[in-house]
Amino acid sequence: HPKWEMLEPKESVADADAADAAQSYVDQDVDLIVGAGNEFASVWAEVVAEATESHPKVHFLITNTDPAVDLADYQTLDNLETVLTDLSQSGALAGVVAGLMTKTKSIGFIGGAKLPMTLTKYAAYLAAAQKVTPGVEGHYNFEAGFTDASLGARLTENWIAANDVDVMWGDASAVDNGSRQALESAGADTHFDIAQPIDIAGEGQATVVTSTVIDWKIDQAMDEIEKGEFGSGRTISADMSNGGISLGKFSDKVPADVQDKIGDYVKLISGGSFLTEAEIEAVRSTL
Repeated sequence: HPKWEMLEPKESVADADAADAAQSYVDQDVDLIVGAGNEFASVWAEVVAEATESHPKVHFLITNTDPAVDLADYQTLDNLETVLTDLSQSGALAGVVAGLMTKTKSIGFIGGAKLPMTLTKYAAYLAAAQKVTPGVEGHYNFEAGFTDASLGARLTENWIAANDVDVMWGDASAVDNGSRQALESAGADTHFDIAQPIDIAGEGQATVVTSTVIDWKIDQAMDEIEKGEFGSGRTISADMSNGGISLGKFSDKVPADVQDKIGDYVKLISGGSFLTEAEIEAVRSTL
């Protein structure tokens, strides 16, 4: 999309500032505002409603959001769409890597907010890890927020000390950075992180062995806007079939034979024959 220009992004925005951040883009009459996470759905309703009247060419895309559940109180969805990823696939990919890389059979997860999608990610993560390596135990915090790296460090340090956790997967933005720092302090050759949602293995990240990568299909939203077809609260799906979910590159800390095993499991996950919904629900029901 060579005709599009990306303005300076607003990163690690606190919930209290999220509406103002969106409004600042509305005031510039941009074509598309992307809210990277379900947390924006709860605070953008008024901004979206007002923009529909005052700036009808402004469009909103919110990721990880189910319109039926998360946008029920919106006055209008005329200029809004959402992206839903296959959370079970994402969790399963991370879980396979964690299950094959852990030596202590103890893995961890940090979520920014205790939302249904967070529970699904973790449930698939632990179920997959236990399927490839029976006896794996999971440790979690679902309410870490998205901005406090020091909290991520403390949680991970505590799990390493008390539970011998040696693999982490996070879903808490800046909090995950603190977790990686704690893993590196514990020993980057024996303590590993699975990053998300972008591929950062090998980019000065000593503990990151791979990444669960999400393509939010923003290009599809841009196509729809150009064609005048965007809006009405439609949902864009992102999964392994359309490149919406994938594993990133491996660091050299993942042995070749383990990479081969992961590759085999990736095919099963993509084909829907690795984890059953019952196996995921067996974990989710305990949370």
